[in-house]
Amino acid sequence: MATQPPPPPRKPSKGEPPSLKETKENLDKPDPGEIVNLNFKVPAEFKKDFKIAAATYGCTQVELLQRVFKFWTEHHG
Repeated sequence: MATQPPPPPRKPSKGEPPSLKETKENLDKPDPGEIVNLNFKVPAEFKKDFKIAAATYGCTQVELLQRVFKFWTEHHG
């Protein structure tokens, strides 16, 4: 005689969806000059070398990234 296993437990409810006001505010775009986060992972050795390069040239890491990207787009864009 085979027995039926119990049904799997129900997943908890995700709750109510956000209000219309919350979703409208979610679509706002930042101003072009506004500073926002850019997060990605890099190898530890690259991070170390990048920080050293920024310090060597007397600029912040953000400024170095912007300079490198500008150079790249001018030559590859």
